[in-house]
Formats: sequence, C-alpha cells, structure tokens
Amino acid sequence: MRYNLKGTICADEDAPIYRWFGLAAVSPSDIRQALADNPAGEEFVLEINSGGGSVYAGFEMYSLLRGAAVPTRAEVQSLAGSAASVVLAGADVAAASPVGQVMIHLPSTWTEGNQIVHRESVQMLEAVTGSIIAAYETKVKGKTSRDALRRMMDRETFLTAQEALDAGLLDEIIGAGAGTPVNPMNVFNAVGGAPDIEKLRAAYREAHADGGTPPAPEEMDKPVSNWNTARARAIALAEAEMDLTELL
Repeated sequence: MRYNLKGTICADEDAPIYRWFGLAAVSPSDIRQALADNPAGEEFVLEINSGGGSVYAGFEMYSLLRGAAVPTRAEVQSLAGSAASVVLAGADVAAASPVGQVMIHLPSTWTEGNQIVHRESVQMLEAVTGSIIAAYETKVKGKTSRDALRRMMDRETFLTAQEALDAGLLDEIIGAGAGTPVNPMNVFNAVGGAPDIEKLRAAYREAHADGGTPPAPEEMDKPVSNWNTARARAIALAEAEMDLTELL
C-alpha cells in the first residue's frame, strides 16, 4: 500500500484548519489510519513530498513507522525537509528519487515573556534538537557522526540524493540500487517557514462562530458569507509575514 505524505506535517487538531484553507497537510492520525488499513504482511510505502512542519507531529509519525507491524519504506519524490526528514528516518528502508533532496536544520519556536521564559525555550529547543539527532543517528548507523549531524543542522543543509545516501540518511536511490557510502508547543522544523497557524486558527474559529457548515467547493470562490471573508483575511495576514507561493 502507498500513502502520500504531502504538504505540512501538523497536529491532528490543526489538519482540518489547513485543509479548509486549501493547504495540503498530513497529521499523525492519517499515518496511523493508513498503517491500520495496510494489508497484513504487505509493505507500507510512504511517498514524501514535504518541507516539514510540527516537530512533535513528526516525532509521532517517526514512532508509528518504527513500531509498525509491517515492513515500511519511505520514498522521497521531491523533498523530505525538516520534520519530514525525521519521518523518513523512521522507515525500515529510506529511498529517494535521483532528484529528491533531504534537508535538515535546527527546530524553531516563538516565545513571549521574560528572560526566564526565553531560557526555558532555549532549553526546550536543545532537547528537541537532541531528539532529532537521535533519530538521524539511529538511521545512519555510524556513517556520519553525531557532531557532524549537529553541524549540518546548525548551518541548514540541503542534501542531494547521493549526498544523503553517503551520509546514511538514505538506504538507496530509486532506480540505482543500493549505493556504497563514501563514509509540545508550537515547535516547527520546516523549510522556508510555515503559514502562521495562530492566525489561521483565529480566522477558522471566526468562520465557524455561527455554527454553520462550510460551503461546497464550487461556492468557495464566490464573495458571499463570512467563510470567504475569513479565508481571504487569514491568507492575506500570512502573506504579510512570508511568501506562501512556495508552500502552495
């Protein structure tokens, strides 16, 4: 069975919000259900086309793959970036298209408060970084040292399929066979950032305040009701902070 992990990796409760705004998203419950639907004994193949997202959702997906009762295989078709690279590391076999890429970097978050609160965030981010490295270190099996993995994360590193294979983050390049290696909070691990989920949540709640139901897809572009207004406002707010064109 094949399942496509495409778009933002997000928490279960945020998936409906992303999808309502027309953004592709996958949550841990999607992976959990896909594994449950996978025929007994049949390999589960996860196609990855994602720049990452919620690091804790990525951790849960990683753990689901590691604990799956069936053989698991992850195939990077375009990009396994940030949290998606952690998910990749959870599969029994990690592969990529010759043009696929893997990107690893440090997690990020935002904090409001005094210096104590900010120090707590720094400590939390270091712990998250350690967990990410643990996933990579288990995958590479000594082909790349822990210190080297940390340096790659520090400078935000994009790896070609061959470079990821050499580093041990991949087991094979699709079509080339196995190569010989040369040697809880809003925490995001996503290439290029992600839409501001807090703004999306606010607009989503506003649109649902009257207890109504979403309009049919063919009605979404019509300038009627607060649904279209809230959707347009949230996208405009997000675009004011970042260019979403690469994420859509």
